[in-house]
Amino acid sequence: MKINIKKLNKVVLMASVLFGLSKMSFADEVKSGSMPVTSDLKVKLSGYGHFQGGYRNQNHLGTDKNVSANRKSFAFFNDAALFTDISNNVNDVTYGGKIVLVPTAKRKGSATYNGSHIYLESSYGRIEAGSPIDAASNMLIDSSAIASATGGDWDRYAKFESADLKQGYDFGPSFATFGEFFLDSKLVSAVENRPYSNEPGRRISYYTPKFDFGKGAKIQMGISYTPDSSNTGADDPTKNSTGVEIKKIGRNGVATNEYFKFDKSVKDAISGGVVLEQNISDGVDLKLALTGEYGKASKAEKYNNTNNSSDPLKADSNTQNKLGTYKLKDLKTYNIGAILNAGNFSYAASFGSLGKSLTTPEFHKVGRETTYYTGGVAYKQGPFTTSLTYFRSDQYKNTVDCVTIGTDYKLAPGFKPYAEISGFSLKGKPEYDRDLKKKKSRGTIALIGAKLSL
Repeated sequence: MKINIKKLNKVVLMASVLFGLSKMSFADEVKSGSMPVTSDLKVKLSGYGHFQGGYRNQNHLGTDKNVSANRKSFAFFNDAALFTDISNNVNDVTYGGKIVLVPTAKRKGSATYNGSHIYLESSYGRIEAGSPIDAASNMLIDSSAIASATGGDWDRYAKFESADLKQGYDFGPSFATFGEFFLDSKLVSAVENRPYSNEPGRRISYYTPKFDFGKGAKIQMGISYTPDSSNTGADDPTKNSTGVEIKKIGRNGVATNEYFKFDKSVKDAISGGVVLEQNISDGVDLKLALTGEYGKASKAEKYNNTNNSSDPLKADSNTQNKLGTYKLKDLKTYNIGAILNAGNFSYAASFGSLGKSLTTPEFHKVGRETTYYTGGVAYKQGPFTTSLTYFRSDQYKNTVDCVTIGTDYKLAPGFKPYAEISGFSLKGKPEYDRDLKKKKSRGTIALIGAKLSL
């Protein structure tokens, strides 16, 4: 190999000059000391960590007894979140952005630790652009608002689709296990290559300031607009990020090539709420909230896979025989909730209805309505809190009853160990079949864990 001496000399010379300049810069930096950086931006970093151990004892599970892949009744769980809020204030107008980072543990789904977006806030109210958490969900009130410990993580460990409950179908009964709306928890990302994301659709929201409303009362309103719930930000806007739900309707191996495809995306959705806060007397406060959602639903389609495959996902356009297309009921939901704080005690109650939202009589033959009730009482003394809450729901004639006792203790700033026990009862059947008898399952879930928040 021939070496060009002239070129080599130039390279060595340039490297020597650069090295000398870097040494001079380093020396100057050491002599002059660090330079302060001045900025009007405010940066707030917040984090959340949670570890939990859960024990389950549930009857009528048959061969589906394991709570995890290889454990019968005990499992661990943890979730985490980290976000930064960057803001600035100019002429009494605050603008900024919330940026959520994705952790290696399961991402926490609460409104506080979820949903990157930008915002603008002034004496005229607050606008959030791109936030996935809508006004109805942010302003909803139920008994979980005063609950100690987790406020209802029992459904993470309970089995809702045991062979006994499914009764030969590929799917089990539908159960509502907490007060919820579609736009925040049901219509979320289902993209296989985005397993870290459970984001709802992108939307724009507006919240008014809290206005005086009579003596000792304040009122606030909020509204959100979602053009398309399937646009969650987890993939290209042209794709249906929430996916299509498939329900095979064959039972006990008969006619398993027939199935329903549900496109549960909603367009032009409006959600909102009104919250009234009333100071009754010294140490006694009442908070009332009315929230709801409205949107245009999509459709359900029934198919017969003519290649006799038991997996509808393997069907192609040549083997799919469409048997019918059915309009889903438009999205219409509401929730009424109240909290009364009196001294060390708090009381909460709520009633919610999802109506017949996103159902069709061709599939939901047993029933189409969903309603739920919550109630609770909590006591707080210094760093110690305890609560007793009750939840009942009826979804498509399938019922859930659950009583939860929880307690937590603020051991140090931001660190809170807790313990919780729930007793629950399920009663239902797959909503496609009127002729089946309802099956029951009861159980107890015990949780112990700790939360860290910064």
